[in-house]
Amino acid sequence: MNEHSWNSGHAMLDTLLQSVAVRFNGVADKGLIPAVFLARPNRFVAEVRLADGRLESVHCPNSGSMKGCLKVGASVRLSRATPHRGRKTAYTWEMIEIDGGWVGINTTIPNRLAAQAAEKRALPIFRDAYNIQREVSAENHARLDLRVTTPKGPLWVEVKNVTLVENGTAFFPDAVTVRGTKHLEVLVEKVRQGEQAAMLYVVQRMDAERFAPAHHIDPVYAERLRWAQAHRVAVCVVQARVSPEAVVLERLLPLA
Repeated sequence: MNEHSWNSGHAMLDTLLQSVAVRFNGVADKGLIPAVFLARPNRFVAEVRLADGRLESVHCPNSGSMKGCLKVGASVRLSRATPHRGRKTAYTWEMIEIDGGWVGINTTIPNRLAAQAAEKRALPIFRDAYNIQREVSAENHARLDLRVTTPKGPLWVEVKNVTLVENGTAFFPDAVTVRGTKHLEVLVEKVRQGEQAAMLYVVQRMDAERFAPAHHIDPVYAERLRWAQAHRVAVCVVQARVSPEAVVLERLLPLA
């Protein structure tokens, strides 16, 4: 392949990747609402101040520690919640501005991006994917985020949201995760059964240059990820550009 062909192919891959997006400015979303972060009294609730000065409790769609993402006084953006019985909050927290850049904290966004990427075959792990299924039951009462069909058989994918960045390295997890370790073990079991498996990490911020498992936070998870790689579980890390208008896949990140 000559240089021109390689560059053209690389540009086409980037264009395809950057077509994968969750947008907030549609008719249904009516755009995101600005607010200021005040506190996170528990894993599922954050306290914010709206632009008109009202204090509001909002849903926090992130059960991690959110280390590095809880800066009091920082700008945040909220989406309007669809009213339903049992819902106690009118808004969902979507992102926070840290060090001049937006960080996407909603852990459901990466799953939506992953499903789109599979449909568009926009990531290397999805090169031959079709028949995408979401939230599929697997071994030991576990559920994995995606199951896609490929010419080589089923591919099982677990998707994780990454918000912690230290000195240019994106880390996962940001707290000890027994559940995350179990997912790795289920993926390895799928490979042992003759199927394919992959971990997909979506870094929802643009100040990272590489990715590594957070050995300093959860050494068990970090060691199990290396173990899973040794057992042919693929690892794919993709960075997303986050803004109040959209979350868009931007580029692949290397492993540190």
